[in-house]
Amino acid sequence: MTQTPLTQPTAVSTPWSRQERLIICCVCLAAFTFQFEAFLINVALPSMAIELVASSTEISFAVLTYLLATTITLVPAGKLGDRFGLRRTFLTGCGVAAIATLLCGVSTSLLMLLLSRFLQGLGIGMIVANAYAIIPVWIDKTHAGRGYGMLSLGAGLGMVAGLPVGGVLSYVLSWHWIFLATAPFFAGLFWLAWKVLPREHCQAGTEVKLDWLGLVTFALMLSCAVLTLSLIAEIGWGSSAILSLLVITIFCVGLLLIRRNKPPYLFTPAIFKISGLIPGLCVLFIFSAAVGGLRFLLPFYLQLGCGLSVLMSSILLLTYPISFAPAGLWAGQLADRASSRRMVIYACVLVAVLCSIFVCFFSQLGIWFFLVFILGFGFSNGMFFAPNNRFCMTYVPETLKSEASALLPVTLNMGTLIGVSVFETVFTIHIPDGVMLIQNYTSRSEDLLGFLNHGLTDAFILAVFLLCAAALLACLTYPSAMKTNNN
Repeated sequence: MTQTPLTQPTAVSTPWSRQERLIICCVCLAAFTFQFEAFLINVALPSMAIELVASSTEISFAVLTYLLATTITLVPAGKLGDRFGLRRTFLTGCGVAAIATLLCGVSTSLLMLLLSRFLQGLGIGMIVANAYAIIPVWIDKTHAGRGYGMLSLGAGLGMVAGLPVGGVLSYVLSWHWIFLATAPFFAGLFWLAWKVLPREHCQAGTEVKLDWLGLVTFALMLSCAVLTLSLIAEIGWGSSAILSLLVITIFCVGLLLIRRNKPPYLFTPAIFKISGLIPGLCVLFIFSAAVGGLRFLLPFYLQLGCGLSVLMSSILLLTYPISFAPAGLWAGQLADRASSRRMVIYACVLVAVLCSIFVCFFSQLGIWFFLVFILGFGFSNGMFFAPNNRFCMTYVPETLKSEASALLPVTLNMGTLIGVSVFETVFTIHIPDGVMLIQNYTSRSEDLLGFLNHGLTDAFILAVFLLCAAALLACLTYPSAMKTNNN
């Protein structure tokens, strides 16, 4: 099935209207808040593990439960936006996220933190899904690439602010404040959305049926897959728990395949027939798995391998968003005028080359080498997302834009979710019993450095393999779609 692209690359650049600028500000603040919170916790993970007496696997669930809840919510959030209106659904997400963030800040145990993070993910999933849908619905078609570029810019600025703030709060106060400091941002986002998002899009009378059985099956499948990938290094392939989780995962996949064409739909079947969308989502999933897994491991490398404090680690990691933000804006503007294919392939290849160089020299060279690596890593990440998102949405009909837009963050989160699980397992596989209790490795012993070298080497080799696969897939599948686009 071939569609005529709804958005052609154009060399003509027209200015945004005042309403569009306000809406883009709201979308950018949503992306900023989402990444600000994510990077606040990312740099503080080793400190949290020590205080909560958690292993690297256990503390990884502070990230995984959040990503899992966000991913699950993204699936129905697009349809909820169609039924109740983007504005109303967006505001509801802001309220839920604000309450959950406060609960995270007052958590006194790992279990309470994980439950609060899950609730937080539900709220943020509603925000993110509708933020992606806002661009194709309320922003002129000729500005789509710039809109996604501004989304990347907001996300990059959130990373820039999140890293040093997270480092300072964790170093001076405690990790609880990394959540308490975020709650006002969600309140501000609620106020801005209330003021600027149009009310006329609300479609409360529209009948949109949700596939609750499919949604529960999808959630169970993801949960079991994540648990399998996260725990396999600790309890082994042959354990009854791992085998049971595998059986449940396969059963859920089969059930989703059987029910894929039966209404009510979890995903509208017509979406999967849109030219270019599925290849673009596959490339996005692979890329997100690789870079998401690496971003999770970098604070452990700096704090355990290099012996740096959480504050110094946050300052060094700040190089990533500093290069990511302008690269995302530049890539979005360029994608409106040129082919997305080359930019996506170049970004994948560039990250693969950087990872190959890093894995050869990280144990021999110093902090300056790490800064060069992370600068290029952030630039190539920013170069990837806006062009790939624009390519995915090029052929989507107006009637499916909200649901298709929700698939972008769904795929990104699924890739990151699987990536964190796999890379954490690869990182700890050389450690006895497959578990790293962080408080036992606070001094840089020879054993620790040996574990880190083996684990990081394996993780970066895996990343190179995944990134090369993403580049090859883009090279093989994007040309046919782009030929139609150029005609």
